[in-house]
Amino acid sequence: MATSLNDVPRASIMEYTMVGDTMMFSTFPTSRKNSNLVKNPKISFTVGHVPMYLTIDGRVEEASQKEIDEYIGMLSGFRWHAIRGPKPKHVEDWNRMMMERHPEFRQMMESGGMKYYKIIFETAHYIDGTNPAEVIKMK
Repeated sequence: MATSLNDVPRASIMEYTMVGDTMMFSTFPTSRKNSNLVKNPKISFTVGHVPMYLTIDGRVEEASQKEIDEYIGMLSGFRWHAIRGPKPKHVEDWNRMMMERHPEFRQMMESGGMKYYKIIFETAHYIDGTNPAEVIKMK
């Protein structure tokens, strides 16, 4: 994800979680990403691989407490079944590994030591490698 402050761009790796139809992520309050987002909520990120990829331009908003609870529940596995159906094994393995290696992560999530954002999509740019980019304005 790319953020910017005072015309100085910053790209960083981002892990996200879909909570229903909402894409969410968390970051440390002291991170440069968070500092940038507090002052300039505009973002851009790309997913995919050459020759096909999708770039989303949009903005972030702080998540509501309900969204935060669902996000933490998704990562911790508490509400996966209610939101997504049976949790895939690779997700269970990933969550278990992360919590075993970094038990402080769950403590930080549950203690309020993280900032939680949802992404508001504004424009999507779809590239399939053979045609000009398709630009889609989001509602």
